[in-house]
Amino acid sequence: MRYVSKVKDYIIRFSKKGLTPNEIALAIAVGIFIAFIPFFGTHTITAIALASLLRVNTFIVLLGAQISNPLTFPLQLFISAEVGSLILNGRFLEIKITGEISYLNHYIMPIIIGGLALGIFSSVLSFLLVKRLLIKAKIKEKMRETSP
Repeated sequence: MRYVSKVKDYIIRFSKKGLTPNEIALAIAVGIFIAFIPFFGTHTITAIALASLLRVNTFIVLLGAQISNPLTFPLQLFISAEVGSLILNGRFLEIKITGEISYLNHYIMPIIIGGLALGIFSSVLSFLLVKRLLIKAKIKEKMRETSP
C-alpha cells in the first residue's frame, strides 16, 4: 500500500505544476495504452510521437508507458494472447507445439488484438481513476485553504 500512496502523491504533484487534471489523466492514459502495444522496444518512440501529436506532457506519457517493462512484459504478452484468442475464437488460447501451425493466426493476431483491447480498457480506466483522484485532491486542498 505504501507504493500506491507514493504514486498518488507523485501524480498529485503534477497538478501543482500548472497542469489540469484532464491533461494529467490523458497523458497517463496515453502512456498506459502504449504500454500494451505488443511490440517490445517501440514504447519510448511511440510515447514521444503520440505525446507530440496529442500535445500532452511527454514526461507523463513516458511514465505511464513504464508499466510495461522487462519484468511485466511476459505476463502482459500472455494475458494479451489469451484475451485476443477469446475475442477472435471465443475460447482461450490452445498452446500447440507442432510444425503445422500458422503462427500469424494462432499466436500473433491474438496478441495484437488482445493488446489493443487491454490497452483501450486500461487507458480508459486509468483516465477515469486519475482524473477522479486529482479532482478529489483539489477539493481537499481548497478545503484546507478555506478552513481557519
